[in-house]
Amino acid sequence: MLSQIPPSIGFPPPLLGTVAWRLPVLAAQNGIVALGKPSGIAWGSESGERNVVGALRRQLAEGKPELLALGLQNPVSAWPLDAATAGIGILASRGACHERWRNAFGSEQFCFRFEFLAEEATPNVPDVFECTLPIAQHLSEPRALISHSTGKKSRTIFRRISRVGRWSWWEASAHYLRQDQVRLHAAECQLRIVGETSYPGAPSILLEQLIRRGRLNKGEAKPLHDEPCLRMSAVDCSAMGAEAWGALSFPESAKWGVLRRRLDAFCKNSQPARAQKA
Repeated sequence: MLSQIPPSIGFPPPLLGTVAWRLPVLAAQNGIVALGKPSGIAWGSESGERNVVGALRRQLAEGKPELLALGLQNPVSAWPLDAATAGIGILASRGACHERWRNAFGSEQFCFRFEFLAEEATPNVPDVFECTLPIAQHLSEPRALISHSTGKKSRTIFRRISRVGRWSWWEASAHYLRQDQVRLHAAECQLRIVGETSYPGAPSILLEQLIRRGRLNKGEAKPLHDEPCLRMSAVDCSAMGAEAWGALSFPESAKWGVLRRRLDAFCKNSQPARAQKA
């Protein structure tokens, strides 16, 4: 392990757009680093966009000290990440190190876990189920689709965590990542992810929906979350043995914490009062 691991890596404008970003370093060894990617920024597989991998290489070439300490050389991503979804990414130095991680990903040796908030489009959605619909990339639009002729095999397991009013928190797990896999499989299985716009989804949750009427302040009629309300929360890397860190977790953002607390409070306050004992 490295003696000095920076807690985060900075990306000043215009590397990832007009906003400055700091991505948390979740774990690191010499030549390997795990980063937490926020939603809304490209990781490295989206051509023509500013992305984390390209920005990291640029800063390495400029000799940024906090990056040189990681021992990275021409870093390459071990697996893809969707721009719209917060997630955990692995960057490894090009060569044998990267090939080992990439081959493990292709062999489905990792387990990726996601958390999302959704409404059910139909009643009686089971609490645990799996979806194995094949996924293909749309030829003219930046989204995926289900295709039994050209799609590639994929498998997502869904498990309900809890109910909060008309919404439910769900966990999804997969051993391989196709484009928008969790988002597309959820939509096909009648789970409408809150804030989803590329696939059938549910409306965003506004603060004014969760507070008492008359208490809304100016500027509070806005979504409580980033769209869509989905994030990669953990990756099990134990298949890599001593070269990895077991299970990597990505703590929820402050915004997610606010959404969770607001929903819990709203549901608690919406419950009918218990009948008094006679």
